[in-house]
Amino acid sequence: LSAALNRLAGVPVQRLLARPELPAAVALANRGLPARTVEGFLRPLLAALLCDPGLTTSSRCADLALRAFASGRLCVPEGGAETLPELLARSLPPGTVHTGVRVTSIATNLVTTADHGELRCRAVLVATDARAAAGLLPGLRVPGFHPVTVVHHTADEAPSTGAFLLLDADRGGPVAHTAVVSRVDPSRSPAGRPLISSTVLGAPPQDVDTAVRAHLSRLYGMSTTRWETLAVHHTAEAVPAMRPPHDLRRPVRLLAGLYVCGDHRDTSTVQGALHSGHRAASAILTDLGAGPMHAAEPLRTTATATATAASDEEEEEAAAA
Repeated sequence: LSAALNRLAGVPVQRLLARPELPAAVALANRGLPARTVEGFLRPLLAALLCDPGLTTSSRCADLALRAFASGRLCVPEGGAETLPELLARSLPPGTVHTGVRVTSIATNLVTTADHGELRCRAVLVATDARAAAGLLPGLRVPGFHPVTVVHHTADEAPSTGAFLLLDADRGGPVAHTAVVSRVDPSRSPAGRPLISSTVLGAPPQDVDTAVRAHLSRLYGMSTTRWETLAVHHTAEAVPAMRPPHDLRRPVRLLAGLYVCGDHRDTSTVQGALHSGHRAASAILTDLGAGPMHAAEPLRTTATATATAASDEEEEEAAAA
């Protein structure tokens, strides 16, 4: 498996995109890998990377996600997801960014807001989710979506899995993957206690917290009855679906002066969202005659260890790893 992932990391992207496009589950079954490898690691890993428990995603998108995983390590921004926009905003002149302003309509040179009047401009970039973008840009395609629920717990004692991402290879409950996030990024620790974050893919069960606790007890091999639930976040339209055939490079330049970006224009991953933003920014700079984009320095990240999958027979070994 390690050799196969290393080879995948070195495959040029264009060669991956030239492969026949199938649902990821079908392509995975046709790769000739042992069933234990597919069901015990690759299937749950791809489900986690794509937020798609049925692996209905385009095999080309799945290959890109797996290639990205094989080329580096899983990571989270130190301090939380809000760190990234805060770093971007910090480099801008004071007063540049306005939040809490609801936009009602846009044109190539005008943004109309609900409570703050009209804003004149040279170009407009709509950087939102797919449905919000379609509300401002009639005719824009709205894809299907994968729902995601994230449950955060704290406890007196942290599970013994360290900084590993624990995948459920048995599909024995609602949790697709879970991790002791505070072991990866101590700044997220609530009052010095462990933070355990778990993800449910697809429609959640009716009593999601009870079902998640029971599943986590089996995955971590410890009682969760005294764990404290910090938050349950359900997003019905969390990730745009990428069923085949999927256009990996939807246009970001709609008109001169009107642009759109987001994970719905590329692949439905963080990398896809960032790549579409880069494409849109390049198009804006070109149209405005501002020249090519400069290369930004990489942001600091806190990396996790590689993922591990747990089955009923392998939980103890995974925990020891």
